[in-house]
Formats: sequence, structure tokens, C-alpha cells
Amino acid sequence: MNKLQQIYKFFRLLPALMPFSMALISCGDNNENEPVDPSTPVPEEVGRTVLVYMLASNNGLGYQEPYDYDMQDIREMCDAAAAGDITDGRLIVFHSSSNGRQILKEVTGQGKIDTLKIYDSDVLPQSAGRMSEVLDDMESLSPARDYGLILWGHGTGWIEDGISEDNAGSEFETYSYGSEHNDRYKMNITTMADVLGGRGFGFIYFDCCYMASVEVMYQLRNAAPKIVAYPTEVLSYGMPYERNVRHFFASTPELAEAAQDTFDFYSSMTNPRYRMCTVSVINTAGLEKLASATRAIYENNSTGVPDGYTPQSYTTSLNRYYCDFGGYIGALTADERLRAAYEEAMAETVELELATDRIWNTLAIREHSGLSTFIMDSDADATWLNYSRLDWFDDVASALIR
Repeated sequence: MNKLQQIYKFFRLLPALMPFSMALISCGDNNENEPVDPSTPVPEEVGRTVLVYMLASNNGLGYQEPYDYDMQDIREMCDAAAAGDITDGRLIVFHSSSNGRQILKEVTGQGKIDTLKIYDSDVLPQSAGRMSEVLDDMESLSPARDYGLILWGHGTGWIEDGISEDNAGSEFETYSYGSEHNDRYKMNITTMADVLGGRGFGFIYFDCCYMASVEVMYQLRNAAPKIVAYPTEVLSYGMPYERNVRHFFASTPELAEAAQDTFDFYSSMTNPRYRMCTVSVINTAGLEKLASATRAIYENNSTGVPDGYTPQSYTTSLNRYYCDFGGYIGALTADERLRAAYEEAMAETVELELATDRIWNTLAIREHSGLSTFIMDSDADATWLNYSRLDWFDDVASALIR
């Protein structure tokens, strides 16, 4: 069955979908190899290590076949590796799977799976401690001159209502990155910024929904020079790894090509309901300038929502969590000087933006600047879902508070 048929089969059977548990499998064998002894000598440094941080425990992404999207993507990685797409590098996967196990694996150049480390399940993979531990292990077990990170799972962007880092094993709320265990456990984007800042990643690719918001990008402006993310939802299948692995291991990571391949995969769907994709490549070096230009516009406005303005929503719900950033700015000001400064900053920040004309064949995408934003309708919205915790609020959106 080819990939498109798998996706169509999933949606035909969706009403009958029920959670299942499944055992971990490797790409070519029924059992994974034994873990590598962490006391072994440090391996030789490679050009680039790419880590896929994959969260699929009881969240709709790690069911039994054909709904095992985690294993489908791992198999695609294996196919790409066997085809020679990993050059001067290593592909590592941290896999929180449907059976509750957390395992650090390597997709070898032969297209097989080696187990590097098995973690205890008492620590949540969405916690700062576990993510930091995995990143440390990646650096020690697979040292490289350059690193890339792919964040795989569910995402809800800037919303700051994730697990409490004071007691991450037991306290939980909702939203942000990495939903597992029936939406109970997620990581705040502010926590992620603390964990990833200073790690020296060359790029981050968010293979999850809603992460291309100006709030998320600004929070992560020190985490990597380039970030790829989706402003809207993406189907559970995620990006086509069999096409994109080679882009991540090019001498200079080919992020625009990876984004284009992902877009082409979805835009070629014959069923219009699934012909949906938005994807952006962000240059984080432009975000400070973008923040300054946006604040200047906000300071010259007396209202957060102009009369008669209907935002371009990026979700089929009625909330204003994810609206087109460029369209909103255009509605706020007609000042040519302010608009020119903003447009110059956006051109330096958004290197590529692609969008189909509809999402789910119901939501028309009339405006797509490559970034979404939360639109505050009143001063009280500053505390909605803890928006005021974000750097973007402190440095930019607070200018709308009167």
C-alpha cells in the first residue's frame, strides 16, 4: 500500500479508530538490538547528528498498523538511510512509544535500528529534565560538528499551559508541545526555549501543528538560526521522511527543499479534504528587527482589533489563537514608513512560505504571511492562556495594553 493510500484508509476508518498498544519494532527485525554500553569509548565525531524527538505515547500517533504513524516515519527514515541519504552524519531518534517505553535509537546507514539507551518511564519526556538528558546523551553518544533537531508529535504553538516544572511528574494542564497520555502532558514553549538555548542546533524542524507563530519563533530566536514549522494543522502523517532525510544531511541543510517536498506531498493529494499544507522557513536572525518594527506599529494603535476587520484564521474554530500575522499588521496601520520597516523585517525573517488555498477543504486561506499570531481583543486577553509569560508579549504585544 503506498503512502497516499495509507492516509486515505486512515480517514475512511477514522470513526472506528480506537487506541491500541503495540510493541516496538525495528525497520527490518522483530526486536531491537541490545543497547550500546554507555561506558564504551566516545565514537568518532561526524559532520552532523540529527535528532528526531518523537512523542507518540497514547496521543493518536502511535496506534497499531495502519495508524502507527511513529513507526511509519521510522521505517521511512530507514528506507532513506538504506538508500544512502545519511552522508557524514548520524540519525538518532528518541522514541516515546505507545507502550510507554522511552528509547534512544540510531537509524544506521544500513537502514537498521540500533538501541543506544533505554530510559526509565518515571520522568516525562515533555519535562525539561528528560529533554536535557536526551540532548546530553545525543552529544556524548553521537558527537558531531553540527546538530539538527526535529520535534515530532502534537503541537499547539504559543499556548502556555503545559506541565509544571516544579513537579513535572504529577502536575499537568494542557497545550503547547508534545501532547501524550490523552492530552495530559505537554511542554511549554518557554520551557523549551530554556532547554534548547545555547545547544548550538543548526536548525529545528517542527513536524507538528501550529508552531509557526511569531510568538513561538521569537521565544526560540536563540535556539537555532533556522526553523521550519507549520502555521496551521498538518495531517497525522507528517512530513515525508523518505524524501527529506537527504536534505537534512546535505553539506548545508536544505531546509527550503525539505519544506517544498512536504508541501508538494500534500498539495498533490487527489482528495481535496487532504490537500492541505502550510509551511514556513524562518531565519531567526530577523526576529529582533521584526519585533521592533511590530512594536512601533502597536504603539501607534489605540485598539487591538480595528473596526470591520475580520482576521484570517488558521483554525476552523472561532478562537483568535492563530491568525495571519501579516494580514493583522496590514489592518492596523496605513503609515507607509511603519509598513515599510515591517515589510523589510518580514522579508529578512520569512525565507519561504507556502500554503494551499484551503485547509480541510473548508477553511479558505486568503492571506498567508508565513507566521500566525494571537490577536488580543482587550487588555484582559493578556492573561488568556498565560500569553503574558511570553517574550513576544513583554517586548512587543504589551504595547497594545492601554
